[in-house]
Amino acid sequence: MPFDFVLVAGPLVRGSSWESTAEHLRGAGCHVQVPDILAYHASPPAWSAWTQSLLDHIVPSNQLIVVGHSSASHLAVDLATRLPMRGVIIFDGDVPPSHGAASPVRPALHDHVKSLAGADGTLPIWSQWFFGDARRASLVGIDILARDPVAFAQFESELPKMHVDWFDDTIELPRWDHVPAGFIQTSTIYDHAAAEAQRRAWPVTRLNGTHLHPMLRPAETADAILGISRRLGTSP
Repeated sequence: MPFDFVLVAGPLVRGSSWESTAEHLRGAGCHVQVPDILAYHASPPAWSAWTQSLLDHIVPSNQLIVVGHSSASHLAVDLATRLPMRGVIIFDGDVPPSHGAASPVRPALHDHVKSLAGADGTLPIWSQWFFGDARRASLVGIDILARDPVAFAQFESELPKMHVDWFDDTIELPRWDHVPAGFIQTSTIYDHAAAEAQRRAWPVTRLNGTHLHPMLRPAETADAILGISRRLGTSP
């Protein structure tokens, strides 16, 4: 039976960041939805309203597997408590708490975000958060993406402008640890999350890449998603 995927991007980038991977999955016979919330809103919805915005643009089925990239890991597990779901895959993101309040980013990154804000609280677009830190830019993959100036300009033109206060919001996660889950790591940024996924006895796949693997290596990303999907609900 072909898999039925929902690929969810973190709120700081567009759904288009998943499209190359989605095409590879469709080529493998899968049904794939890529809800692009920022295409429907003049300004980004509140973090606490993001899941409902996703629900407005997802066609449910009994066999959905939701894949959440980066901060969308929290959104993916929130969706898994609201829709019939075969399982959830966290892709290079934090492992959410089993229930309770979940913020868009970890406290250390939240502090960094605050340091980037202008006098009026506006933030530079996400791709510009790393230009002063060559190591972080390399881990994210921004340096690779920037090698193609035309594609990079298109990518940056779609990124939302956020206000620092947006990051103070939380979502309240219902208990979701009954949902079969797996983890794919592509950057060392999420070593801690991969370790937590292993502690929870999830299937884990590690790829040697960057945080933007779905854009930069879509075929390998699609293969990893298919591999984890076959293992959902089984021991590693």
